[in-house]
Amino acid sequence: MKKVFLFRHAQTEGYSLSNPDSKRKLTERGVRDAMKIGQLLHQENIEADKIITSIAIRAQNTARLIANGIKYPVSKIQIEEDLYQCSERDLLQFINQIDDNSVNNLFLINHNPAVSALVYLLSEKNYGFLSPCSLVVFSFDVNDWSEIIQGSGKVIEMRIPENSFVTN
Repeated sequence: MKKVFLFRHAQTEGYSLSNPDSKRKLTERGVRDAMKIGQLLHQENIEADKIITSIAIRAQNTARLIANGIKYPVSKIQIEEDLYQCSERDLLQFINQIDDNSVNNLFLINHNPAVSALVYLLSEKNYGFLSPCSLVVFSFDVNDWSEIIQGSGKVIEMRIPENSFVTN
């Protein structure tokens, strides 16, 4: 069994001409939310086998704060340029190419609209547009990451900051 913990990065400062999109930082609320979800997952003894994030500063910072919360070594976070401004199909293809089958719990931190669209692609259910720092956990009854296909994911929980990350 494989699980994907799919996070939308935490809340960020606004876009401006002097602040390029890839360099936007987390707001104070974004930092608090990312720290809180990491701490909650740690309290529930949830561990990541691998954390992967896009190259954008806001996604990297979200990943670091979650990693700190669950006691995952920040130095092991995998930063992927190809995940920045990608589509949901690109995200699925990326997941399919993971060749380490000892990884069972994959934490993936990325951006909307791709994250919300990937939730729909994997579950074939419309959960709407995810708010910043939302988490959707999928389970897949497969042994290999390459076996994950459209509609094969079962949403086992959703957590959003507006509900204090209480499991839905």
